Amino acid sequence: MQQSELPKPEGSHSESYKPGEFTEFLQENWIYLAFVIVIIYIVVMYSKILKERKKNKEE
Repeated sequence: MQQSELPKPEGSHSESYKPGEFTEFLQENWIYLAFVIVIIYIVVMYSKILKERKKNKEE
């Protein structure tokens, strides 16, 4: 008797996700994702302001 498929090793994290599961994740966690994006935006803008201040001090 032959196996038609190789068994997946236990503890394998190579699960395949359907696109519907991803959109469901986004719908459930959009508030947290938006919060993270806002934080990243603030950090980027703050770093730009610091670079400009440093540049202006050198001139």
